[in-house]
Amino acid sequence: EHQGRAFTIMRHPIELAESLFHYRKSASWEISYRKKWKHWAFADYAKSDYYMANWMVRQLSGTMPNEDVDETHLEKAKQVLRRKILVGISSQWEETIRQFKYYFGWEDKTPFCSLNYIGAKSNANDHPRLERGSENWNIVAEKEKWDMALYYYALELFSAQSERLRPQRDANGDIFQNKPDQFSPPAAVSGNEGQDSAQSGLSSKKQMDYNNFTPAIVS
Repeated sequence: EHQGRAFTIMRHPIELAESLFHYRKSASWEISYRKKWKHWAFADYAKSDYYMANWMVRQLSGTMPNEDVDETHLEKAKQVLRRKILVGISSQWEETIRQFKYYFGWEDKTPFCSLNYIGAKSNANDHPRLERGSENWNIVAEKEKWDMALYYYALELFSAQSERLRPQRDANGDIFQNKPDQFSPPAAVSGNEGQDSAQSGLSSKKQMDYNNFTPAIVS
């Protein structure tokens, strides 16, 4: 009766790629550490064979690194995101935490604990950033076009969640709290709503090589 829902915090694909690159070339304690990248610029990495684009679409559609990605994979990823995942946005921390607390019924044990923890940026990694709209930015944007499309779709879902996950008024004008199990994902923007989860692109037989990736850090 009560089905679980995963949650994630989405980040702009180019910002995420930059952050992961600079982290992986300095975090010697990580399995994904790459010493050979120490003197590389991000632009060098983006043009190399090491760069794997559209990681989020690959993850959500069950697509292996050696497979090409197209709009079909994007639609599968959108469906999984819409039907299975509560979406947060890294550039909207306060609203993300508000929605997560509301949906899951979380409470801070001490006032503002969650926001203070996030604001501390204890795992921040200062690094150079591509100029938005520059030649190198556009090169990476083209490589990441499917993840970019998924990110902008996630922004739509996040906006729709914001309207749903807040106190509402009933027919008499009285305010009531939406219960988590009353929340339903936004209507499909695209894709076949009739597909079940087994067809959504999640495959137990296909798993990415997690040694090549590190969770996103706040930077």
